[in-house]
Amino acid sequence: MKKTLFITGASSGIGKATVELFAERGWNVAATVRNLAAHHDLFAQYSNVRLYELDVTNFEQVAEVASAVIAQFPTIDIVVNNAGYCLMGPTETSTLEQIKEQYETNVFGVFAVIKAFIPHFRAKQNGMFINIASSSAQFNYPYIAAYGSSKWAVRGLTESLGIELAPFNISVKAIYPGTHATKIFTKLDDGTGEARVFQEYQANYENFTSAQASIPEVTSPTNIANEIWKAAQTHNGQLHIISGGDAKLFAFLKKMLPERIFQNVQIRSIMQPVSSSEAAFARWLMGSNTDKLNVLQPRKRTH
Repeated sequence: MKKTLFITGASSGIGKATVELFAERGWNVAATVRNLAAHHDLFAQYSNVRLYELDVTNFEQVAEVASAVIAQFPTIDIVVNNAGYCLMGPTETSTLEQIKEQYETNVFGVFAVIKAFIPHFRAKQNGMFINIASSSAQFNYPYIAAYGSSKWAVRGLTESLGIELAPFNISVKAIYPGTHATKIFTKLDDGTGEARVFQEYQANYENFTSAQASIPEVTSPTNIANEIWKAAQTHNGQLHIISGGDAKLFAFLKKMLPERIFQNVQIRSIMQPVSSSEAAFARWLMGSNTDKLNVLQPRKRTH
């Protein structure tokens, strides 16, 4: 029987690359986008891909789409929670409403999708959830406190559910991408807030963002798609998969360095502009499988 993958956030980046990889390797794929009308031709070349409209913060819609997908396909084998976005800016100038919305998508949306598919997996005594977290759930960066902590929450629910669902032969894994060429960097929610307050942060904030801009090409999202493919092949193996040279290096440094020294490394990154040698080293870390990173200025998110 042909296997089936369900994945959220499939319109671009990691989600799109994953749909294409699994479809080309013979899987059925049920993929979701927030606005179906804007992507009606997406994946039209694949007869084994079906698109659904889904906003993961609409919990009723999550349940409806899950029921439709389960009815459409003989069995669902893998569920990938990929939908998400990033709120970027100083915590002081980000509103509580923005922080709440960040969690509604990145955390509660993941819970909603998982809860919708657990009964199906439990009934057939088999299944796998793969949650796309972030390297910021291994070591968080400045100015993305809400985003990074939401991904720490994804890490926590992955660990808990991996134990809770094991008696039903359901496995739960998480992938922690470093900097990848995805549209998450072009749909940032602007948390810079009131100009008068932001001025206090502006110099340090610009040091941080200029460091990101100094790396024009970063790891391709196909890298993560391949990690998802490998993770999907067995219930065994790694539960936490770190992907990308930058993510692996910082995870290693955090383990090896005293906490205060590791924190000072990051403090230095906002206290002064990135040097040419640091930028060159970062570009080397990205490896050869890279795509152009189009970084736009953060803007208020639309719904």
